[in-house]
Amino acid sequence: MFKITRGYVLSATLTSESKDNKNKYPVYSSQTQNNGLMGYYNDYLYDTAITWTTDGANAGTVRFRPGKFYCTNVCGVLLSDKGYANKMMGEALNNIAKKYVSYVGNPKLMNNVMAEIPLNYPNNLNEQNQISNLFQNIDNLITLHQRNLFFTNYLMLSMLSLFYQYLYSPILELYVNMFFVL
Repeated sequence: MFKITRGYVLSATLTSESKDNKNKYPVYSSQTQNNGLMGYYNDYLYDTAITWTTDGANAGTVRFRPGKFYCTNVCGVLLSDKGYANKMMGEALNNIAKKYVSYVGNPKLMNNVMAEIPLNYPNNLNEQNQISNLFQNIDNLITLHQRNLFFTNYLMLSMLSLFYQYLYSPILELYVNMFFVL
């Protein structure tokens, strides 16, 4: 079903923090913060695949990667020319892959172990794509609500700051003048 491979070593100094005309391909690493995005690079290794973290504290974390991307050597890659590398399969693997991580020393989920993970899935690619679209819509809604919550909290803190600045500033000045007379 999948061809299994890995990414390659890439120094972080060769990547840029933001996407630009030169560095337009996302680079994914073993980190899970920011969905594993390490930066952007001027070349890609793979186009539409499923990746997983092979080594370290996040071993067994699986993600679907649409489009062209580069991934580092601590990422395993599942490739499919038949369309099986999709969001649904990535989510299904993410739910069970952690159970197959070896915790002897540094946690690891190597290629040979990933190849043996049993997975129940609908054989119909159309059904997989519909489930993938559902997962993507849910992810989009979660992201939208997280952004809304962030900006609401930012607005609330800004308003509180203004409130204290203008309401309590004269009172604080009076207090300082009463008790700390020079």
